[in-house]
Amino acid sequence: MSTDRPIALFQRLALLWLLGFLLSALPSAERLWLSPVSPAWLPPSPLRHITHALSGAVPEPIIVVAFLVLGAMAVWQLFAPARWWAWALIWLLFLNLMNRAWLAGSGGQQLMANVLFWSIFLAMRPGRARFLGLWAIRLQLLLAYAATGLHKLTGTHWLDGTAMGIAATDEAFGPAWLASAPGLAAFITWCVLVLQLSLPIAMWFRGVRLPCMALGALFHLATAICMDIPEMGLAFVACYAIWLDDRLWERLRGIRSVRS
Repeated sequence: MSTDRPIALFQRLALLWLLGFLLSALPSAERLWLSPVSPAWLPPSPLRHITHALSGAVPEPIIVVAFLVLGAMAVWQLFAPARWWAWALIWLLFLNLMNRAWLAGSGGQQLMANVLFWSIFLAMRPGRARFLGLWAIRLQLLLAYAATGLHKLTGTHWLDGTAMGIAATDEAFGPAWLASAPGLAAFITWCVLVLQLSLPIAMWFRGVRLPCMALGALFHLATAICMDIPEMGLAFVACYAIWLDDRLWERLRGIRSVRS
């Protein structure tokens, strides 16, 4: 089945996420990028001076230019035909800014860093490279869920149902009232665990893919609003589009037409 329209939707959603992230981070730009509280970090890699070029001591004007170029490229690719070299530059600039503020990073940023890299191949002409980019992003999304879910099984709080109640007591997350409702907190905890463990399997079946996406979107939107981590939740939701094909696309449009 063709995936041209879902790919175009995914690319636009990824770019909208990126622009939203940049705008939301502007008030904290001084601590994130200009004079970051994160110590300079260069991981062992033959490409570290390219992919982490802005992680060290860099004049502020260069950081500002990198930010502006990244935003301009994202806006351009939002309305123009995809160009692989433009996506390569977008990935490289985003990765550098993210690594410059790596202490303030999140799972959403890490997911998007990987996704933007494979989007370079997705922006190429139809062929093996584009096929590679498509399936790399699809598998990256499922791997993120599987790894998170399996890691939760190694602890105790997710299995005994107390994890969400404990998280709610943290002022950085919340909502605080959930801690006073242990029954509801346990139900939500187990629902999250089931979702993260079952979604990597269910997404392979077209018949249940859209309902799974809907449940996942509700979960991520809830975390974005209630736990104040919108960048992570919206990153996952944006990546859902990559699992559509033309048949599911038409089915989704049919659902929207009926509701309207």
